[in-house]
Amino acid sequence: MKVYVVTGPNEVRGIYETWAECKEAVSGIPGARYQAVDNRSKAEAMLSGSGVTLPPGSYAFTDGNSAGGVGIVFVEQDEEGIRSATEVSTSVEEVFVGAGIPGLESVSAVREALRALRNVLAELAGLYHVLGRVPPGSEHAIVHDYEGVAAWLEGRWKTKDPVVEAILGACRALLRDRRLTLTFQHQRGHQSTWAGRDDFAYWNARADALATEAVGSS
Repeated sequence: MKVYVVTGPNEVRGIYETWAECKEAVSGIPGARYQAVDNRSKAEAMLSGSGVTLPPGSYAFTDGNSAGGVGIVFVEQDEEGIRSATEVSTSVEEVFVGAGIPGLESVSAVREALRALRNVLAELAGLYHVLGRVPPGSEHAIVHDYEGVAAWLEGRWKTKDPVVEAILGACRALLRDRRLTLTFQHQRGHQSTWAGRDDFAYWNARADALATEAVGSS
């Protein structure tokens, strides 16, 4: 459950259960550093000064927006820290045109789908791009701020939209044919890192920025 952490100054440091309590504590305090976090363990990590760091592994942070921008950051993390971070700024047209997915065969078809599905199309484009780009046989954690990325692929959500169903079918085919092992982690979008280090929030924000850049560049 969401809580609020205040990491400074010392007189108001602590974890607050509600925004009302946090607001009362920091109101009128110059330079107060505070933010909402997903759970108490994250808050305690920030309060201790260690922050929230990525466990060792391979990650793909994905985000998309209603204008058709898609942002992805591939992060390789080992015991000593981040080994590499590769950024992708693209669009639903670049991802889907030529991919052979029914309902998305042309630029005009993709644009029509975007008008109907808005950010959903871009979020699924991020997932599809990741599945086609990571090495065959690899294991990756997909970090996303739109719940449907995992819920649809795992079958927890159902859809009657033919385009969404076609994309999911293409994603499942890539997952099977390329022998990929995935885990999913939902990261609340637009979460700041003002109060302390949070690698999940940082890379999610970077993916969001790349999606915005893709729209601007087009």
